[in-house]
Amino acid sequence: CTVIARNSSMHNPTNYYLLSLAISDLLILIIGLPMELYDVLHSAYPYRFGSFVCKLRAFLVEFTSYASILTISAFTVERWVAICFPLKLRAFLSLDRVFKVIGIAWAIAFTAALPMAFIVKVNRVALPIEDNDDQSWSRLVSNDGVTIMNTDFCAMDIARPGAQKILIYFAFSVFFLLPAVLITVGYCHIAIQLRSADEYLSRSERSNFAKMTRAKKSVIRILVSVVVSFFLCWLPFHIQRLLSISLMDSGGDINPALQTLFTSVFYISG
Repeated sequence: CTVIARNSSMHNPTNYYLLSLAISDLLILIIGLPMELYDVLHSAYPYRFGSFVCKLRAFLVEFTSYASILTISAFTVERWVAICFPLKLRAFLSLDRVFKVIGIAWAIAFTAALPMAFIVKVNRVALPIEDNDDQSWSRLVSNDGVTIMNTDFCAMDIARPGAQKILIYFAFSVFFLLPAVLITVGYCHIAIQLRSADEYLSRSERSNFAKMTRAKKSVIRILVSVVVSFFLCWLPFHIQRLLSISLMDSGGDINPALQTLFTSVFYISG
């Protein structure tokens, strides 16, 4: 924020999109890392922070991750318009419009993440059905009579598998798969446009065009590296979520290979 504010030359759409992305990613780190470190350094059970913190953290992590992907999608469109339709750039990408796009992206992310606050709760491990009448469990049974004491954990409501599936499929489709297609198509079109423009220019024109394309390509390399890093980091997370649906559908008959894959992806995704 300080660097961009003090340098008027950096007041351009790309830098504002990158600033929005940096803020959302920093918030993910601030919100998620302390709790993850606590789980590593202390026993994961029981969850000690209560229902409000459980719901708030889940919502904020989802909200900021959605804001990141929408920001990446927005500046992909900005680069696409700038390179493929340069005559429309001034009207399409004024700073006022960029601020509005970023604001709308964050508003959409906030709204789309709200269901997470309602489905996430503090759960308890259920008492094994076959052992409900076993007296040895009597001291471990919670007041509800169906769960084990001191096994509290923060996660999606295990009693609502249908809602879990809807939310997971929605997040994967709208905030991962669809943006991935958009970004891939956008950068492919940009690459084709730059290459074809170079082929049809004369030698004298190529000299001037080369200077502009070098600047554009340097920006594209930065943006592509950000995009690739983002998707490489978030792909394991979405795979882990999709695998959790398969584990739910399998009931008690869990394929060992699927369980191993789920565990591996779980640790990779953090």
